[in-house]
Amino acid sequence: MPDARIRNHKIHYRVMPEYAIIRPEEGCNESTIEAIAALVNSSIIQSRNLIVDLSHVEYVETPGFRWLMRQCRNLQAEGRTLVVCGLPRTVERAFMVLRLDSVIPCVKSIIEAREMLDVDKRAIAV
Repeated sequence: MPDARIRNHKIHYRVMPEYAIIRPEEGCNESTIEAIAALVNSSIIQSRNLIVDLSHVEYVETPGFRWLMRQCRNLQAEGRTLVVCGLPRTVERAFMVLRLDSVIPCVKSIIEAREMLDVDKRAIAV
């Protein structure tokens, strides 16, 4: 995946016709989330479904959870989808405790996220 360096944060991304994948490195603190938001809100990714791959993060702080919720709601309002994948064990537990897993679609891998988006696309076409 290509990577972007925004304010010293390394964020890998891939843009496909129907979705974009972003994968931050290390932790998701407020500074990292601001960098991710800058990339996601750029013209590169703006008009696509979004897969957030957290498989390379060590932790997600409160601003990260807030951003995911806000991003999920914003995308849904525009008829787009956010899918989170690759949750490390500690982040997965926090998702469950905060009940984010009932609001934000979560899957194990990018492949499952892509399949979920493909199924959603086919359901709309029917």
